[in-house]
Amino acid sequence: MAEVIKIVLTGGPCAGKTTALKYVSEQLCSLGIKVITVEEQATKLILSGKTPQNMGSYEFHKLLFEHELKLESDALKKAEKMNCEKVVVLFDRGLLDNRAYVTQEEFNRYLSLNGVSEDQIRNSYNAVFYMVTAANGAEEYYSLENNQARSETIDDARMIDTNIISVWAGTPHLRIIDNSTKFDEKLSRLMAEVKAFLGIPKPLEIERKFLIKYPDIAFLNSLKCCRKIPITQAYLTTPDEGYFRIRKRGEGSDAVYIKTVKKTISDIKRIEIENYISKSEYNAYLEQTQYVTGIISKDRYCIVDGSIYYELDVYPFWDDKATIEIELISENQPYKLPAFVKLIREVTFERDYRNLALAQKYGNLNKTPN
Repeated sequence: MAEVIKIVLTGGPCAGKTTALKYVSEQLCSLGIKVITVEEQATKLILSGKTPQNMGSYEFHKLLFEHELKLESDALKKAEKMNCEKVVVLFDRGLLDNRAYVTQEEFNRYLSLNGVSEDQIRNSYNAVFYMVTAANGAEEYYSLENNQARSETIDDARMIDTNIISVWAGTPHLRIIDNSTKFDEKLSRLMAEVKAFLGIPKPLEIERKFLIKYPDIAFLNSLKCCRKIPITQAYLTTPDEGYFRIRKRGEGSDAVYIKTVKKTISDIKRIEIENYISKSEYNAYLEQTQYVTGIISKDRYCIVDGSIYYELDVYPFWDDKATIEIELISENQPYKLPAFVKLIREVTFERDYRNLALAQKYGNLNKTPN
């Protein structure tokens, strides 16, 4: 059975998403990667005469969600049956995009009708690449002419852009492609991010990590583009598999479980291979207590600030400090920290602040997390 990788390409109005979808698909195919593309459905419904205006917002997005859910299910079944090593299912918008257009109550209502939850959806995609609307940074190129279903003003487009990106905050891998360059370069930056995520040419993880003063939790919770994700992770070294990490991301039935194998190249660069595992596999690993070398829990605040996605970790054993990380695609990539962060120092190169070291120092190996 093929390894199926679910990637969402989304964005605000007039972000170049349709062109980008075709470009990414063609580039991946040229690299020998099998691709299944799931087209956007909202425009099709609107052009067929089914609109939020004549159906009502709730009924329109309920219908849209059901269409998307079926297409997604069909695409995944098709991908799993393909006779190849890896298949990328590339979605033109994801199921969560609907949340930006309806109230939380309405969204929850049709989620429940289909037996899914918001967190389950958010955690189900392997990566989300967000293209910022031309209305934010490339206003001279903002146009309604290339999409008959589009009617948003520039101000509307900016508001929708923020609303959409806020619902995707908290997904395991989110990258924002802004309008800091011309469109051709925007496409190139997008493709570089996609290739980096897929591990082309190698599955590298390049991160910078910073020690910061303990954040204002109420302020973090007030941010529109911020989401808290509870995380528990354990480190194991077994005779059969060597060294690896398992992680529970989320709570209860909405949690996902991930196994990660890392090989260190330098203090800032590592080869990283991640795979989803089942809850039973996760628990089975934890039961091998003789091989568990550390367990740690934390609250991760996933924050979109400008065009950068940050992961701010708050630990139960510190009340005066925390850490924040940025994932890069090159060691020399420029970066900055959010203005509200009070920096103590960078700890990328300090082994004592790696999660394994913190788990071994502060974690409780006698208390196995659920």
